[in-house]
Amino acid sequence: MKAFVLWASVFCAVLSPYAFAKRVVDIMPPDRLAQLRPRFPRVFNPALQEILDSDKTLWYDALSIVPGYQDSFGDNIETPIGFRPNTIDRGLIDLAVPGGHAQIFVSKGQFHFPFSRIGTTDSPTNTFVVDFWKFPEQNGKPLPVVWWKREPNYITHRVEWMFPKGTLLGEILFMIDDKGVWYPFEVRTRIRELDTWTVDVYRPFPYADKLADALENKRLEKAQWRSSPSITRLIEHLRNPNTLTPTTLQNSHFKNSFPPVKGAMDYLPGLDDNSILKDLLMDTVFESARYFPWKESGLLKSYAASTRSEFSIVPKNYDAGMFEVNEEFCNRCHKDAGRPFRDYYPNIIAYGELWGEDDAFSWHPFENKNFVNSAGQVQNFNHDNRKFRQDFLDAGLLEKYSTSQHPAVTYKKLPGEWKNYAY
Repeated sequence: MKAFVLWASVFCAVLSPYAFAKRVVDIMPPDRLAQLRPRFPRVFNPALQEILDSDKTLWYDALSIVPGYQDSFGDNIETPIGFRPNTIDRGLIDLAVPGGHAQIFVSKGQFHFPFSRIGTTDSPTNTFVVDFWKFPEQNGKPLPVVWWKREPNYITHRVEWMFPKGTLLGEILFMIDDKGVWYPFEVRTRIRELDTWTVDVYRPFPYADKLADALENKRLEKAQWRSSPSITRLIEHLRNPNTLTPTTLQNSHFKNSFPPVKGAMDYLPGLDDNSILKDLLMDTVFESARYFPWKESGLLKSYAASTRSEFSIVPKNYDAGMFEVNEEFCNRCHKDAGRPFRDYYPNIIAYGELWGEDDAFSWHPFENKNFVNSAGQVQNFNHDNRKFRQDFLDAGLLEKYSTSQHPAVTYKKLPGEWKNYAY
């Protein structure tokens, strides 16, 4: 009930009478969005469902807002500054800092921070994230993201930005099966308040008994499901509290970025025929998992299922069972969005900052083609390649920060002991 009240208040604040008008900008190409929409889940939250259905909600992915990070150290004459794709060439770092790329990246495009993956999976080839952005409005117009340049000395040139109160950033996580069919398994949301982001996660089965109940009902529809020993084994596993494996989650790189967490994982056995799970993923209304542990036994508690099989209700080796859904836990990573690499690796002082800003990772305002080409290689490396997206500017979604035009009741910088750094 608490989650619904929270969303009801956000819904009233975020949506205007014009909420179902045409999108102010298409970040993701409309034809791609049209292909994905039939695979979107429904959610047991009227306000969020309205946002997912609204034509004013903006959709993007790693193809339409290409992930990247800033390099703010330099004079833009002898030492270049700008925006770097997360797929930056190894040699551009290793040439000056041997082994530096391996300290920062697991592989090309995948950061170690904070422990090689962020509540996802170690099989990135069969998962995909689709992001969405709902901006708040005033008098029927978007309240923009605001930006400014922070240049405390001649060698530090960082572009920073801030979302207005009421902004919603979310993502739908998909698994892709061996036939290339997409199945949603999770929806994550973050709402910008003045002093923090509030969070929620929606899953088809927030606790184990719910999946067991669903399997028992669903298997009655087909003879092969009724007689399946592997479905019976899965139901027995779900009903059994003693299946939890004690686990410690800790980072392997970026020292001190994430304190170790003790918890548990629950590895679901695979099925001989996954069709029942695929039907359930598409037919089940997703619910908030904020107030439910997936399973607990004594002192052991897990917050999401995992599996070692190739297909289940979550991807293989999914590690979100270690992640409690609340602001304190999620902020352990998000508070460091944009933090200099040198805070973790003093030898990499001149090679930029973590991706993201304003405690959010997935979004940036820069024109893709100005910093990265279609092969993922950096463009215009030797001069400042940070060019704001013209579609964001034209739509009123991005403006230069002015305290007179962007009042403190809507715009407030989030706290952070490292955020006023200068190189």
